[in-house]
Amino acid sequence: MSADVESLVVFEQNHYDEYDYYNLREYSCGAGGKGRTKKQIEQNGNRHVPAGHERKIEEKLHNSEVKRRRSRSSSN
Repeated sequence: MSADVESLVVFEQNHYDEYDYYNLREYSCGAGGKGRTKKQIEQNGNRHVPAGHERKIEEKLHNSEVKRRRSRSSSN
C-alpha cells in the first residue's frame, strides 16, 4: 500500500505543475458542488438559522387558526 502512495507522489512530482495543484485544491471531486469552488460552497451553503423551527411552528399555528375560522364560518 505504501509503495502505491509513493509511486503516486513521484508521479505527481514529475507530471503536475502549479496549475494542477491549484485545481486539485480549489475544485472538489464530489457532485455536490456542481462546479463551484470550495470557497463558494461554504459561502452559499445551508446556514444554521436559529429561528427556523420557530418560523415553521408559527406557520403551522397560523394555518390551523385560519382553518378553524373557515370551519366556524361555514358551519353558521
